[in-house]
Amino acid sequence: MHMKKHFVLFLFVCSVFANGNAQRKGTFAVLEDSIVQLHREILLENETRLRYQKNEQLLYLFEETLELKNSFSHPFDALKTISVLTSPDKKVRIFTWYLISDDGVHEHYGFIQSYNEEKKQYRLCELIDKWKRIEKPDSKPLSCDKWYGALYTEIIEVKAPNNKTYYTLLGWNGGDVFSQRKIIEILYVSNKGVPVFGAPIFKGYTKSSPMRVIFEYAKRSPFLLHYNHQSYTEKTAKKDKKTNKYIVETLSADMIVFNRLIPMNEALGTIPQFMVGEASLNDAFIFVEKTGKWTFKADIIARNPDNTLPPPRERKSRIFYTPIQ
Repeated sequence: MHMKKHFVLFLFVCSVFANGNAQRKGTFAVLEDSIVQLHREILLENETRLRYQKNEQLLYLFEETLELKNSFSHPFDALKTISVLTSPDKKVRIFTWYLISDDGVHEHYGFIQSYNEEKKQYRLCELIDKWKRIEKPDSKPLSCDKWYGALYTEIIEVKAPNNKTYYTLLGWNGGDVFSQRKIIEILYVSNKGVPVFGAPIFKGYTKSSPMRVIFEYAKRSPFLLHYNHQSYTEKTAKKDKKTNKYIVETLSADMIVFNRLIPMNEALGTIPQFMVGEASLNDAFIFVEKTGKWTFKADIIARNPDNTLPPPRERKSRIFYTPIQ
C-alpha cells in the first residue's frame, strides 16, 4: 500500500513538471498544483466509479504531501475548492472536502495536522467519516477514525481557565436527500498531538452539556451559522428610578450566531426535514473566559453593532472556503 501511494505521488509530480511553468516552482507548489488539478477532475467527473477512484488517488496524494517535512509551512492557498483552516496559534490545520453518492448522501474526507508538544513536530491524521453510524452524536467524544464528517468553514481558538486550548469548528454536513446539518464542533489536541473531537463546554443550550451542537434542517432551507462581532441586550440589576423597571443594556461581543429553527408548519412538529431557519430569530453562543464555556444567549440582535460600541477584538477565525448549498 505504501509503495502504491509513492507511485501515485510520483505520477502526479511528473505530470505537473511536464508543464514548463511548473518546473520553476518549489516542490510543495508543484504538489499543490497536482491536488488542485485532481480535485477539479473529481468535480467534473460524471461517472461515480471513476469519481471515487480519483478521490482515492487524492487521499494518497494528500497524505504523501502532508507527511513531507515542513509541509505545515506551505499555505496551500491555491486550494479554492477544498477547505483549508489554520488555527491562529499555528498548531492545527484542517483540510476537508466531500463527495455525493448516487443516493444523495454526502461523504466527507479530510486530514488534520496537529502539533505534538512532546516530539516538537506535527502529526498527520486522516479523518474517517462515520456520521451516519454514530448514535446520539451530540453526546460522545469522537476521534479521527470515528469522525462526524463536515466541511469546516471557520476555526475559533479559545482558552479555558486551566490554559487548555479548544478549537471551535463551524461546519456544514450536506446530509442526505431529506435534510442537511450545520455543526459547532469542539476540537482539542493531547500533548502527543492526538486530535479529539467533542467537549462538554456548552452551557445553557440544553439540560445536558452536549459535546457538539448539531442543527438539522430542511434540505433547501438556508441557515445562518457564523462567528462575528454582534450586539445583544441584557437586563442589569439596576432599576430605573422613574419606572422602577430593570435597566436593559445593549452590549457587544464576539459570538457564534445562528438562526432559530422552527417547523415549516406547526402540524409537522420538529421533524428535521421540515425545520427551517427563521432569519428574524437569532440566538448565539458567547465564550466566557472565566468559566471556559460557550454560554447560550437567546434573541441576539444580528446586525453590525453601532459605531458607539467598542471595536471588535482581533478575529480568531479565518474563512477559507464557503460551500455552495
